[in-house]
Amino acid sequence: MFIERMSSWTKDTWSHGVKFVQDKKKKGKVAFGILAGSLLVSGTAAGGYVYQSNLTTLYHVSVGGKEIGVVDNPDAIRKWLGDKLATEKKKYPNLALGFHKDITITEKQHYNAQSAGDSEVLKKLASIVHVEANAAQLVVNGQTIAYAKDQKTINQALHRLKASYNEKKLTQNLTAGAEDVATEQIKQADPDISHITIKEKIQVEKKSVTPRQVLNEVQLMNVLQKGVPEQKKHIVRNGENLWSIAPQYGLREKDLLAMNPGMKEDTLLQVGDKINVQALEPKITVVSKQETIENVVIPYKINAKPEPTKYRGDDTIVTEGKNGSKQVVYELVKENGKLVQKNPIQQKILQQPVAKVIIRGTKVKPSRGDGHFRMPSTGVFSSPFGERWGRMHEGIDIATPVGTPIHTSDNGRVTFVGTKSGYGKVMMVDHGNGYRTVYGHLDDFVAKTGDIVVKGEVIAKSGNTGRSTGPHLHFEIHKDGKPVNPMTYLR
Repeated sequence: MFIERMSSWTKDTWSHGVKFVQDKKKKGKVAFGILAGSLLVSGTAAGGYVYQSNLTTLYHVSVGGKEIGVVDNPDAIRKWLGDKLATEKKKYPNLALGFHKDITITEKQHYNAQSAGDSEVLKKLASIVHVEANAAQLVVNGQTIAYAKDQKTINQALHRLKASYNEKKLTQNLTAGAEDVATEQIKQADPDISHITIKEKIQVEKKSVTPRQVLNEVQLMNVLQKGVPEQKKHIVRNGENLWSIAPQYGLREKDLLAMNPGMKEDTLLQVGDKINVQALEPKITVVSKQETIENVVIPYKINAKPEPTKYRGDDTIVTEGKNGSKQVVYELVKENGKLVQKNPIQQKILQQPVAKVIIRGTKVKPSRGDGHFRMPSTGVFSSPFGERWGRMHEGIDIATPVGTPIHTSDNGRVTFVGTKSGYGKVMMVDHGNGYRTVYGHLDDFVAKTGDIVVKGEVIAKSGNTGRSTGPHLHFEIHKDGKPVNPMTYLR
């Protein structure tokens, strides 16, 4: 009996091929050429006398130790196997290829026997046998993300990935002299990625896979940089539809429909709906560290000296403040190029800040008037309170140039700042005791709505806005909601 065995892998090596194993009980061997492999035939003659005319030599074909058929001539089997390997080798010339299971051809002599024919065995071979490639499996935190032809290819790709995040260091010691700086710059010109690491646990293992699973260098880099597709949920936002959602994930509308059974082109999406999408998720995090120098402003401090005789908000500047500056060395920690930490590691003061010194009033402004009103402006009385031109004139007019300071007539809170018909620009102050004053035809405002103002405080500038015959202040006093003659109350 002669045994011819074809193995998927070359023993104790990591390259695909076909090998031939000799039966230990036999002595002879015959070699056949299929790619890098060889066929080994061994045998011994059976003892005793037989009638040679009634003996038939048949060849039993087994795959993975299981017989699949018998043939008269093994040449058709050898040719089919050789052609299959040659076809795959042509498609994948850079890969080491072989069969995924051992294929054994055993020669036996039978008395008055015949085979079922080559075609049946070849048909079974075609359905059982496939070609595999030796590959290096890249495992990240326990998850396989890619296959390459060998470990060297993966190592080179990981090196290129890290190098793509390399940035020239910008830092030298802040106290270094010119010669030291020049020396440092020379050192930095030498490419060095020792400061760049990968966050995840990386493992490379040997694996046999189908040739189409093995990525070339470009495909491998694309997976390392962009990641692998993963299913996730997209929550529909206002105004979104299939056409606007698909591009967000590099998909087409038909891709979304395939991922979401039951969804059609005319399906109306509702805000908050969850739909299946596929997005690339990087599995490798490249951590880079870089030092950079920045000039940073040192804000000046404010030293406020309290003055109880001055109202709050009435500050007097004694010394103007001035910002200082410092040079700071930061360590920038980035993950896949995105800044995640900015740590100060060294600094040098360039200019000390100058504190701002102010006298700050602490006296609380009363929001309630005392009922005694002062003149709101300088000028000449030009029109009294009462009937005028056939209608009621609810205040008095004081002729005064545009821009003359207008003072609040009593303590109170500003309740209106704006424009009203006839008044032009106008301000109203509620004195908290039933009285309210109105200041009309203004040119500009000093106080704003909500401000507490004290008697005599400048709240506006006189003007000539609204229905006016010339620059003047229109001034009104209201008591319990009704206008009264201001001349009766002014002191």
